[in-house]
Amino acid sequence: MDVGREDGGYDRVDAGSWTLRDEEARTFVSAGTRAVASLVRSSFGPNGMTSQIATEDLQGRPETVWTSDAGEILDAIERGGGFGHPVTALFVDAVDAMRRELGDGSTTAVLVGDALLGEGIDLVERGLHPGNVVVGYAMAAARAGVVLDSLAREIDPEDTAPLERVAATSMTGGLDATTRATYASRVAEAVRALAGSGDVDWVDADDAKVLAGPEAPGGRYRGLVVRRYPGPLDESEESVREFDWSTLDPVTDATVALVDEEIDFERTATSFGEGGDPGVVIESFEQWDAYTEGLDRRVAAVADHLAGMGVDVLVSQERLGDRERTAFEARGVAVVDEVKYPLADVYRLARATGGTVVDDLSELSPDRLGVAGSVTERRVGDEKWTFFDDCEGGVYTLVVDVETETASAEHERLLEDALEVTATAATDRQVLPGAGAPAMAVATDLREYATTVADVEQLAVEAFADAVESVPTALAENAGVDPLDAVPALRAEHATGEGPLDVGISAAGEPFDAWDAGVVEPRRLFSQALETANAVTEQLLTVDAVVHPGVDLGRFSPNPERE
Repeated sequence: MDVGREDGGYDRVDAGSWTLRDEEARTFVSAGTRAVASLVRSSFGPNGMTSQIATEDLQGRPETVWTSDAGEILDAIERGGGFGHPVTALFVDAVDAMRRELGDGSTTAVLVGDALLGEGIDLVERGLHPGNVVVGYAMAAARAGVVLDSLAREIDPEDTAPLERVAATSMTGGLDATTRATYASRVAEAVRALAGSGDVDWVDADDAKVLAGPEAPGGRYRGLVVRRYPGPLDESEESVREFDWSTLDPVTDATVALVDEEIDFERTATSFGEGGDPGVVIESFEQWDAYTEGLDRRVAAVADHLAGMGVDVLVSQERLGDRERTAFEARGVAVVDEVKYPLADVYRLARATGGTVVDDLSELSPDRLGVAGSVTERRVGDEKWTFFDDCEGGVYTLVVDVETETASAEHERLLEDALEVTATAATDRQVLPGAGAPAMAVATDLREYATTVADVEQLAVEAFADAVESVPTALAENAGVDPLDAVPALRAEHATGEGPLDVGISAAGEPFDAWDAGVVEPRRLFSQALETANAVTEQLLTVDAVVHPGVDLGRFSPNPERE
């Protein structure tokens, strides 16, 4: 390697100190994927364990995360700066893109991806060219699609029964059976409603919000529940004291105005006919008194205009001061401000009520107002919730009652993931039996298919089959049984049938009919996991050199504790 000098000449540098090649490079790459797989393997399936990760929150403050969700495990480690290894960063990014689209499937993609890379490297070490492995893997992936076509079953998004099974399967291991059944029913009803009210080709889970809290009024609301709380970035006692804990009086058939910018009352009042120059110069107490009197008139003008337009509730992303709030409420306009955690809520509320979000109240007109059948407020724990219910738009909120504040985040995550997964099933109208049944069906077919492949790619097809079996292997391990007994027993069950079977591994580690047991997942979940795993493997398997000038290759050291 040549390094330039200031005089324009070049010095020779030993490339060996800068580069890993061939076997060393493959070892370096496989170590990265193996490290990621080790983080999530024990969380897989109904018997998955919980991981404790010491990390940081989004504001950079120390945080401890307890979770059995692979996506959350990887997110938490990433927030804590745990992915310094370039291969792990690439691997996690590929899996994360799939998870954000589908809400699940991270563990399957990681396990299969790591296994595919390991099997592929073994073939390369035995003399097979990486290009032949990539071609063989592509042939196997295409064949897997044919198998899944045969195994998949059609569902009707108007039928809640299969949707309930999909939702319950996605929450297996995180909840007791009774709670899981209750949650699954609510998720299925919400997704069915979304399927009936939105685009017939796409069910948007973003139009369903989840809230959990102690003594929360559980149920499914047609509309949006907005949560507000003191000092989201400031947990001081002062912020709690200054927060407005009063609740508005219930309003029926409420006309709703929505604004997403701070309200400039001087400019807004001028556009409403109050007049005056919005530019202000204050040089004396008399001028200050004149200014405040003028501001009061301007606020009153805005309030009068909204009241005259028939507005019952003003929803603002930004906070309104006491002067403004008092003026609005005196004219019968209730104020729901600081609707910005999350920022998407004001736009969800617009879809729910049929209103339009404006940047400035001067842009407001009767045709931009929304309508909610009822608006009520109540305190839930350390938060104030505003219920915009009985709305005509296709937006829903699922509320669940939990015992403690600490359980709220975990239950919300489980329900949000279930909504995403169930919405995927309703959109695609195709489901598969779960519990590792698709993986074993694919592996069984690929071994038979490999005998028809004449060239060296046959070895890669067989390796793909072995890699896919990492899914039932992990399920068996986490069930506490010996995979050397459980996986061959499952393989034997599939070998006796004609075509792909619904047989997977139960929570007890034994073969069972997953479809009859109600263990069901969207077809796209497993298909996308295979596609993601194969794509990232193709990228990594063809690496024959790793150049690392000045890079510390030993930085990948996440060490989560498992309970």
